[in-house]
Amino acid sequence: MEESFDFSKVPYDFGMCAAENCPKATTCLRQIALKHAPEDMIFLRIMNPNTLKKMKGACKLYRPNNKIINALGFMRTVNALTLNVADTFRLRMITFLGRKNYYLKRKGGAPLSPAEQQYVVALAQELGVVLEEYFDGYVESYNWNK
Repeated sequence: MEESFDFSKVPYDFGMCAAENCPKATTCLRQIALKHAPEDMIFLRIMNPNTLKKMKGACKLYRPNNKIINALGFMRTVNALTLNVADTFRLRMITFLGRKNYYLKRKGGAPLSPAEQQYVVALAQELGVVLEEYFDGYVESYNWNK
């Protein structure tokens, strides 16, 4: 049974691929996204065919269709911080994520990647916060980034 693919989840700037005879086409997000593009979308972001023709060996632009687990919100961690370390946590997270993304991701407005999750846990533990669960929820999604 083929899993349904929601084209609306494809990032606006994600490059799709129309390479013919690609051995990895069935598992490449770039090909899968193109296959599911709505007919009413007249213009799409497609990789340059001339670049594809010259590509030798393994494709450097291949994106596997494996799903990853993204965390949603880390208010559990924020609420567990003592007053002594709360400012340190907030400032270091803002340095890592940026101010806008910190406040957006803190309350679950945008998902945290596995690398961002590791940073949150490591920082919290460094500041003396040990929890069973550091995040408010989880969502499974494709890894559109490298």
